[in-house]
Amino acid sequence: MPLQVFFVLSGFLITTMLASEHQRTGRISIGKFYSNRAVRLLPPLLVTVGLLAIYAALVYVPDASQRVWGDSAAALFYSDYRQAFQQDPFYSGYLTQCWSLAVEEQYYLVWAALLLVALHFGRRQLAYGLALVGLLGCTANRLYIVLTAQSWNLHVADRTYYAFDTRADALFLGCLLGLIATGGHLEDWSPRTKQFVSALALVATVIMLWILFNVGVGSRSLPLFWESIAEVAAASIIVYLVVQPKGIGTRLIGVSILVLVGNMSYMIYLTHFPIFVAISPSTVPWSMWVVQVVRFAILIPLVVISWYLMEQPLMRWRRRRLEPARGAEQSPPN
Repeated sequence: MPLQVFFVLSGFLITTMLASEHQRTGRISIGKFYSNRAVRLLPPLLVTVGLLAIYAALVYVPDASQRVWGDSAAALFYSDYRQAFQQDPFYSGYLTQCWSLAVEEQYYLVWAALLLVALHFGRRQLAYGLALVGLLGCTANRLYIVLTAQSWNLHVADRTYYAFDTRADALFLGCLLGLIATGGHLEDWSPRTKQFVSALALVATVIMLWILFNVGVGSRSLPLFWESIAEVAAASIIVYLVVQPKGIGTRLIGVSILVLVGNMSYMIYLTHFPIFVAISPSTVPWSMWVVQVVRFAILIPLVVISWYLMEQPLMRWRRRRLEPARGAEQSPPN
């Protein structure tokens, strides 16, 4: 259930960032938020789609209208419902994985606006309420779809697995946790409480791993209760990382190589699937170990080049562009 961790963490980080900006400046700049997201997310996506288009122009791809061009359009316009409603007839599309990016982008549109309204009127309690309503509403919607279906089949499984309205509860849980953190409720905990949180995080990690290796994506139990359990486990791990900044697990995650891989993870996410689909035992007459070597021989240089020549420079440019605004915010009035 890595996606549950990703969704909860994303909701937590975005909410923490926006709420902290409001605490620091008294407002939230939606334009700056969306422009920052665009600078971070769009260039790697456009490069990936462009490389895929070049590949499809040079190599024959069966059913390219759906597997290449349909997938590319869905990725660019953030359409997870294409898969949720089985409008994608192929499960071997080149950008199939981008449904989760679509869920993320729809969350940006919804939550940033809701949080802006709530905090603008000085109603932090309203922000808590909105996050809680989103969490409970999405969970109830998913359960309703599963429990009222005449039978459990692939259509119901796809509907609950890929759609924003059935997966956003994890994001809203992260939002709720971000509000709690920026409200100062994760500070000054007693040593005994921190020990309990550490033990809870260890148990949560074991639970997450068990779900990952024992619960299938097509299992009816996944949307019924395992997704919610995984979300709570992910939240427990995030709380541990916040309240135990010098804990063993926190230091382990902070190892430089892991941080570097984490920084490059977005390009890995975008490019690994098309590479793995293009180079597979069904497309090339090679043994599996040769296939794996070639896959990583393409993936690793591509990701490294993207990080150092495109993503890092764009991030530095974005920070420089923001510095004058921050300076102005912090300067006393004349």
